[in-house]
Amino acid sequence: MKGTKPERGDYLRSIAYILFYVLIIGVGAVLLLPRHWYLWAVIVMAGLIWLVNWHRTQTLYQCPNCGHIYQISFWTDLISPHGVDKDGGWLSLHCPNCKQRRKTRVLKRANSNQ
Repeated sequence: MKGTKPERGDYLRSIAYILFYVLIIGVGAVLLLPRHWYLWAVIVMAGLIWLVNWHRTQTLYQCPNCGHIYQISFWTDLISPHGVDKDGGWLSLHCPNCKQRRKTRVLKRANSNQ
């Protein structure tokens, strides 16, 4: 597995997808709540599943302790604390190599096309 540091376009694409998701659930809330709350809930869950799966397939993670590069499961990507700082995106993860829990750097998969 090879990963590279995400570029500005990668961050902008992620922000665009998140904004689109927020727009869809916002418009859905106005149109569907409270009478059709179950349809709105399906839209929210489907969008969340799509967004997390897209993120998981586009990224790898590098342990700051040992340098090991690895991928994570859908569930781990969904529930792990995420953040962005001056060095880029991070997730708080346990490294499968050294077993340390750290702010793990997000890398773009070298072979990902979008």
